[in-house]
Amino acid sequence: MRATGDNRSANYLSAVNLIADHLQQRKVQILDPSGRPVRSTPYNFSRSAAKKTGSMRNWTPRPVATNYQDSYEREFIASRAIDLVNSDAQAAGTVDTMATTVVGAGLRVYPNLDEVVLGLSEKRISKIEDAETSVFDAWCPFADVTGRLSFGELQYLAMRSMVQFGEYLFLVHMLDDPSRPYMLGLQSIHPMRLSTPGDLMNQENIKDGIEIDSYGAPKAYWIKTSDAMTTDVSSNYKRIAARAGHRIKVLHGYAVRDPEQFRGISLLAPAMKLYRDFADYLDAELVSNIVTSAFSLFIATGQNTDPVYPATNLSTITDTATKSDGTEYDERYQELVPGLIMYGSEGEQPHPIQAQRPGVTFKPFVKVVGQSIAMALGIPYPVLFKDFDGMNFASYRSAMLEAWRVYKQHRTWLGAGLCQPVYRMLIEEAYLKGEIKVPRFYDRMFHVTRAQWVGPAKGQIEPVKETQGDVLAIQNNLKSRTEVELEQNRDHKKTVKQLAAEQKELKAQGLDEAKFEMAPEGEGNNEPD
Repeated sequence: MRATGDNRSANYLSAVNLIADHLQQRKVQILDPSGRPVRSTPYNFSRSAAKKTGSMRNWTPRPVATNYQDSYEREFIASRAIDLVNSDAQAAGTVDTMATTVVGAGLRVYPNLDEVVLGLSEKRISKIEDAETSVFDAWCPFADVTGRLSFGELQYLAMRSMVQFGEYLFLVHMLDDPSRPYMLGLQSIHPMRLSTPGDLMNQENIKDGIEIDSYGAPKAYWIKTSDAMTTDVSSNYKRIAARAGHRIKVLHGYAVRDPEQFRGISLLAPAMKLYRDFADYLDAELVSNIVTSAFSLFIATGQNTDPVYPATNLSTITDTATKSDGTEYDERYQELVPGLIMYGSEGEQPHPIQAQRPGVTFKPFVKVVGQSIAMALGIPYPVLFKDFDGMNFASYRSAMLEAWRVYKQHRTWLGAGLCQPVYRMLIEEAYLKGEIKVPRFYDRMFHVTRAQWVGPAKGQIEPVKETQGDVLAIQNNLKSRTEVELEQNRDHKKTVKQLAAEQKELKAQGLDEAKFEMAPEGEGNNEPD
């Protein structure tokens, strides 16, 4: 039933009156017996997380009050991360595992242009995508300004830097070098060079080496050009603008985990104490085992015999040392080799020395510490420490799937933060050189350079079952062949061309009707009677 004009006016007035009544009700106040408004939150209770008694009495986090304190703590964590990765096997393995799995030989680009948005035919889109892929492949070996690293190796370096320092830093250059196919080049910069000069420390618009605008967006970066021992003043720094128009000059990427965060923190930071204490514990346990295994027997020399004399006679190394008063004395050492004998003055019978280390709780304890480290990094313990002892297929698959959720997240961040901006600038250069022909390029630059970044495949735990699953998904229109091939880091177009070439060759040899079928189990090797 269609409402008349009068009915609509009446409905409108009724609605306005209801809103007015509601607003009037909101002005009604509830007063306490003394006539004062009742508190709006009368039922709040104290939270145990804020108590300062018992074991939480000394837990008082210290806020960082100044930019200098924030910068100092971040740099101190970075220096500890460097020491860990250089000296600790567990930390070094963590960095390598993350970088190798996330990046491997490098993320590959797969252009993904939208023909509807660009208003071009499917055939034209395919040609543009092929041209962009060709440009990227030609540039990759020359990505580094020094000519030493390919773009894949720079990605690997960036991921290592992300784990170790929590950030990566590259300068973007345009090199006038005729030996290079393209001018675009990247220069890797150590993140610790990015810092605030000492004489600019009090400027509010410079946050830990990054000069920001009123919105907090980076305007410029202060890069230290001299070594760490020189005077920390702005004359020893170079101010590099973040952009020149739409062109990026500094690529600075990090995982943002806090509002108003301007620098990255090492991914090892939450587990840094565990790494160090774990390394010390393993070292002490190993040395204790070496010492214990070197001594095979304890011989009592009697209560009236000083054990220093037989021990001195058995010493194999003698050094001359100097006391604090300047006098010299002999230092004697005995090598710790298997089969040594220890002498002492207690007891009268020889006692065999039995190694009781490591104890039965050693392996469970080590695993618990490893699990804590793995939890801090978000990677399941079996995957991070490569410990698959006692795991069945289901638990192994669960661990791998959980780990790949984290790996794919880092891969997505690296692709969006580093690879895609570089790729966009490269394609722009190719367009200016006339190698890629697209109408109204600058109007639709982000659409023309849209792409997917695919890394090394995660591998197949059960190839037959997983392949059957992909086939079923394709047959039931749940996946496309392109999606399946991208998961395996394969180019669909190249695969189709290879299949077509193989079919043509088979047909030329009269084998196009050949069937290669797998015989049922148990029937493949039956010999004739």
